[in-house]
Amino acid sequence: MLFDRRLLALVALFCLSSVHCDEAATDEELNYEMDEGVVVLTDKNFDAFLKKNPSTLVKFYAPWCGHCKHLAPEYEKASSKVSIPLAKVDATVETELGKRFEIQGYPTLKFWKDGQGPTDYDGGRDEAGIVEWVESRVDPNYKPPPEEVVTLTTENFDDFISNNELVLVEFYAPWCGHCKKLAPEYEKAAQKLKAQGSKVKLGKVDATIEKDLGTKYGVSGYPTMKILRNGRRFDYNGPREAAGIVKYMTDQSKPAATKLAKLKDIERFMSKDDVTIIGFFATEDSTAFEAFSDAAEMLREEFKTMGHTSDPAAFKKWDAKPNDIIIFYPALFHSKFEPKSRTYNKAAATSEDLLAFFREHSAPLVGKMTKKNAATRYTKKPLVVVYYNADFSVQYREGSEYWRQKVLNIAQKYQKDKYRFAVADEEEFSKELTELGLGDSGLEHNVVVFGYDGKKYPMNPQEFDEELDENLEAFMKQISSGKAKAHVKSAPAPKDDKGPVKTVVGSNFDKIVNDETKDVLIEFYAPWCGHCKSFEPKYKDLAQALKKTQPNVVLAKMDATINDAPSQFAVEGFPTIYFAPAGKKGEPIKYSGNRDLEDLKKFMAKHGVKSFQKKDEL
Repeated sequence: MLFDRRLLALVALFCLSSVHCDEAATDEELNYEMDEGVVVLTDKNFDAFLKKNPSTLVKFYAPWCGHCKHLAPEYEKASSKVSIPLAKVDATVETELGKRFEIQGYPTLKFWKDGQGPTDYDGGRDEAGIVEWVESRVDPNYKPPPEEVVTLTTENFDDFISNNELVLVEFYAPWCGHCKKLAPEYEKAAQKLKAQGSKVKLGKVDATIEKDLGTKYGVSGYPTMKILRNGRRFDYNGPREAAGIVKYMTDQSKPAATKLAKLKDIERFMSKDDVTIIGFFATEDSTAFEAFSDAAEMLREEFKTMGHTSDPAAFKKWDAKPNDIIIFYPALFHSKFEPKSRTYNKAAATSEDLLAFFREHSAPLVGKMTKKNAATRYTKKPLVVVYYNADFSVQYREGSEYWRQKVLNIAQKYQKDKYRFAVADEEEFSKELTELGLGDSGLEHNVVVFGYDGKKYPMNPQEFDEELDENLEAFMKQISSGKAKAHVKSAPAPKDDKGPVKTVVGSNFDKIVNDETKDVLIEFYAPWCGHCKSFEPKYKDLAQALKKTQPNVVLAKMDATINDAPSQFAVEGFPTIYFAPAGKKGEPIKYSGNRDLEDLKKFMAKHGVKSFQKKDEL
């Protein structure tokens, strides 16, 4: 039976005798205020309330706390659906209670059951999550609602994917903290999508059990999330909270390429500062249109302005033929050294052909690189970036364009050598310039070349102190001749490094990790990372144990927050572990298992070249 709040609206009984007064609580102890179904507790009535209601959930909050404000309506709704009272304490007023229960953050929820406790609440922060958490603990007959997230295994995976047009799949590990945090949000998103009538389905795979599925979908860390659209896989790059997942997947359910019915629709659709890609098709029932649509889906995150049309007026304006696909460059960055658009029309072209064409021509000869487009428009190397006060808004366009023209004059000379060029705003990239020693260079224009080798080559301000065109021309000759020096961010190399785990910094990386006489296991860590701190003593023990039995394997560590590593050692989280066997230094193997020492040894034994030659060494 649900908790009857009328019982809480008690006024203390008048004491008729001293005996009665001794046995009864005071007026103040038994008088509870209600707020939208939630009991308001104070220092004075808290204990009397708990004595009368031995099972209860109490929220300690602060009125100014944003998370508390967000939780409040959900908590209030849950109060009418649970079989115990929900209460709250303003811990900024009832300070004694805050001290007594060691409240250090807001909101904090504490649970008492049959007078025992409290235990910390660790459930969801919405109505359904609160109800499920409470009822599963107080009602022995409670059955939680069935999960909307479908559990997938090797037995049902293929059927589920083939029967649903758009699926988001989470590959997780039960022990993974990030996975545990995602789980309630993921389930909430699945429920909201169902309530909206969406055809999008959410599934999950325990990749520690379904290892074949994990391998098939390239799972190297947890959680890994993949979108499967008509069986084709794409990376999920969206939020990890319920509302964000719902919005992202709802957007994903719409076509990646916009249908543009009329010429005026295309003109409005054109981007002012990025490329626009338009497919011209006589019919949507063709292999050419299918290839274009597939390519658009693959590039959904890279190209936001992709569309298609069948309008004769549009064909006429741009002199397009059926199945032409045209990349239009923004007028802002047109130049006399390149066409204003590029057309692709190849019989039996595949989506992969189109991908290659789009990416090859995704930026003008000299466009503007920003933090937003750097990862999609300016990934091809070598890339020459000129940093200055580059602002192409109407007010500052003339001055910014003056300098871009000077860069264009030099860039066009290096087109045949496949150099890419861009300008960028020095303020937007001030942190990056400071890391390269150019933060206070004194030059009006700084230049950095990002090489094929993954290294960065800054133009030395002490050597190049003329005008931009002279500096850039001379620096490009230095780059082309191979005489420019790369910048390597590095902490000082340790003077005494005799411990079992070698300390690697930017300046000695090549000497230690790329030593072809050794197999090297290297951990990239961050000093503030809790997982790294927990792993450190175990890693040291492993290194010590292998020192005598495996003299040809080196265990090393590198603080990735203050040192540069070669690009093939991509670090996306901490700790990240790579194994670089002899003869394969250019293709290190990323370790994606748990941080168990026996598993690490098996991993090294599997891939070792100079070490672990005998299987019995395990």
